[in-house]
Amino acid sequence: LSTQNIDKNGEIKDLLIKYNSASDISSTGGQMPRLLGLAQASKIVRQKPEMEKYLKNNVAGNEVAFGMIGDASTSEGVFWETMNAAGVMQVPLVAAVYDDGYGISVPIELQTTKSSISEALKGLKKEKNTNGIEIYTGKGWDYEGLVNMFKTGVAKTRKTHTPALFHIQELTQQLGHSTSGSQERYKPKERLAWENEFDCNIKMKQWLLDNKIADSVALSEIEKKAKKRAKEAR
Repeated sequence: LSTQNIDKNGEIKDLLIKYNSASDISSTGGQMPRLLGLAQASKIVRQKPEMEKYLKNNVAGNEVAFGMIGDASTSEGVFWETMNAAGVMQVPLVAAVYDDGYGISVPIELQTTKSSISEALKGLKKEKNTNGIEIYTGKGWDYEGLVNMFKTGVAKTRKTHTPALFHIQELTQQLGHSTSGSQERYKPKERLAWENEFDCNIKMKQWLLDNKIADSVALSEIEKKAKKRAKEAR
């Protein structure tokens, strides 16, 4: 169920003072047109500040509409339509594509041109005196690199209203996409071995230790408690 944004008089509510939720969309990629609309609202208010009062100050023209999508879902038409429209309209849209190299059991080379959505979208990349989008790439296991990338990219989108695509690659998954989709059935042994080494939890633990944010004793206790809760939940 979605939170109602309109009151009994047909006026928009003050969404900043309440908790809000939106219903899930079952169709793959269906969140993208919503994302475009939210970004467009911010641009409209920036261009016409007098609109802010009619929106109960929910939109001030300084927002970034942030959305996420899996790599396989970028094959859907609504994704391409949205990114193209965002590039034309120059709205503050940020789309993060999380890419583990597979769409359920289908490898990326069988579903995405050049085996990379960021490479496939290079024709939309903004250049001098053109519209278009900014394209950033990062590694899913590189926490510090991702923080810096998002910080820089989102700040630019907020300031310039140039939409951005963040292509997050080299992600791992602990389980298959479904109870009947064991990843051992479709991933080669080399890939599974790589995932064991580059598991995001392992990399995050190492980052915490390297930066002296936590020590091995404290992290071991956290891991023990997590394993105990997981066992009890079965």
